[in-house]
Amino acid sequence: METQMPLKLLTKTLTVLAGATLVAGMLAAAPVLAVDGGGGGGGYSSSSDGGSRSVSGPSLNDARALIRAQKWKSAASMLKQIVRADPRNAEANNLLGYSLRKTGDYKNAQGFYLKALKLDPRHKGATEYLGELYVEIGQLAKANKQLATLEQLCGNTSCREYQTLAKFIATKS
Repeated sequence: METQMPLKLLTKTLTVLAGATLVAGMLAAAPVLAVDGGGGGGGYSSSSDGGSRSVSGPSLNDARALIRAQKWKSAASMLKQIVRADPRNAEANNLLGYSLRKTGDYKNAQGFYLKALKLDPRHKGATEYLGELYVEIGQLAKANKQLATLEQLCGNTSCREYQTLAKFIATKS
């Protein structure tokens, strides 16, 4: 009887370890979520969703790679797929607005920035990029309003998004 007790304990221990190994393997296979925080200057940003990916669709990280390569139309096409799959994704809407703005499609870009801000009113990247759009279409009063909003969101004037928009307004006005 004494030898069976350790055998039962060993069996239970191995079962628990096997389960833990299975869970660890599943977690290791999951895509890593990269979050780089906000908008600002680089032309790509993230809020809280990272590069989440549907099983068969493109990821935000894929779209960011196209944006970094300045492949605006390809990025916009990919982001439209992402937004169709996840319309409540504020970051995808923001990046789609950014890509469309870079192609000169200001009207649709504005709509996606506004949708991103409706989904996440504190999205600094969308606030900055909407301000840049306003500068590009000659609506400086609206651009300055976005700058004031960024000052409130950041709590100061030293955050990256505020600094980038302020510089954009100064160089374009």
